[in-house]
Amino acid sequence: MKKKLKNKYFFILFIFFTIVIQSQDINNKWVIGIGAGGVLYSEADGPSIGYRYSEQFPRLSIARYMFKNVTFAGAISTHIDVNRKYTTFDGEARYDFGTSENRLSPYVLVGGSFIDQKYLLPVINFGIGGTLWISDRFGLNGQLMYKVNHLGFQSQGSHIYGSGNLVYRFDFGSGTSRKRGNRRRLWERKH
Repeated sequence: MKKKLKNKYFFILFIFFTIVIQSQDINNKWVIGIGAGGVLYSEADGPSIGYRYSEQFPRLSIARYMFKNVTFAGAISTHIDVNRKYTTFDGEARYDFGTSENRLSPYVLVGGSFIDQKYLLPVINFGIGGTLWISDRFGLNGQLMYKVNHLGFQSQGSHIYGSGNLVYRFDFGSGTSRKRGNRRRLWERKH
């Protein structure tokens, strides 16, 4: 029974990870999201942490398009099982290669996190991600980060963190909203 439940979590995480992607544009600067994530430690670090894998739900995120191709984002996620305590507070800067107007908008990211596991410790994040906009307002976002323990704390190893979110894009009434259906497809872009 426990193995079936674990396989179900992996399947849900896989679906979120493979489908999800995120970005916004100059006209609709804000994005909020809700989703799930997962932590994967190396086999060497697993015993000192107490587990190797931990699923994260819920994961709440907010992002704001700042200027040309750059978005700042923050997120919080946690695990509700007391035996696998892991809460992460993430902040990051994303660079989208000028694809924020497209249906598919990939990005690279750099940032940092505070992870509350045994102690509250800082890590540096590097990663990739993207958003697939399924409408002018809703999208699917996914990203994969490597969280680096740059200070060498033995209670927190470097690890992989993947997440997926359902995202909603909006603006605070600037009056510059896009017309519906105006997002370009990849094959319609001038190359």
